[in-house]
Amino acid sequence: MEFVWAILAIFVIILVLVTVISGGVFLFLKLRAHEPINVNLRYLVRIYLLVVTVAGLLVITQGASDLLRAGFASAGSNQFSYDPVWVRLASDDAPQPRSPLEIKDRQQLTDEELDELVTFQNEQQELRTEQEAERRRLGLERAKDEGLIQGFSFLFIGVLIWGSHFAGRRWLESDEEKGSLLNRIYLVLITVVFGIITIVLLPQAVFETFRYVVLDPVDAFNTDQPGQKLALSITTLPIWLLYLYAVIRTMRRTAV
Repeated sequence: MEFVWAILAIFVIILVLVTVISGGVFLFLKLRAHEPINVNLRYLVRIYLLVVTVAGLLVITQGASDLLRAGFASAGSNQFSYDPVWVRLASDDAPQPRSPLEIKDRQQLTDEELDELVTFQNEQQELRTEQEAERRRLGLERAKDEGLIQGFSFLFIGVLIWGSHFAGRRWLESDEEKGSLLNRIYLVLITVVFGIITIVLLPQAVFETFRYVVLDPVDAFNTDQPGQKLALSITTLPIWLLYLYAVIRTMRRTAV
């Protein structure tokens, strides 16, 4: 998730830099020619609609990938997609059993007492292992439930943001503006953003998925979860290809 927002931040920074530089050049040329400076509010509104449309699309992508990630967990195992969150067990508040033999010097214990102490410690270790396994199971269930809630929330909000601003663009822009340089730059930027996300994450996701399926984990309690990267790369791949097709089609039209 952090990777998506990092890409969005980079996109916004690039857009701000381009806007500031182009605005500075525009002001310089106007002042040099002693011409009046008129701010085109329609152009600014179009830029706003394009930026928020991209943000909404990224929110939709995050929500859809969260739901797909939960689907992987349901089809396979929760640990394929999630790290367990920490949950408190009822046994955490229970008093821990102690043996009087633990406070004695081992050199003073008889062989029978040593065997009894070792047996007691082994039982306690098994109990702690069972408790941690139960904590991990409940933590994975909790992580999956939180992922589902986040997925539905992000998808719903993202559709509202993207849909309203996409409709606003369709209503505001004329036929000439729909093929303008600004819209072509918008298509290229979205293609670059989703292309970077897909190209970076998809090879990692495929590798980690095969490693998870084929190789035994080194530590049963500390394994990599390929579900997040796999879900996100699968979600961004069709968006990237769709916008890449739109860019190529637009460029071919303008070249004719």
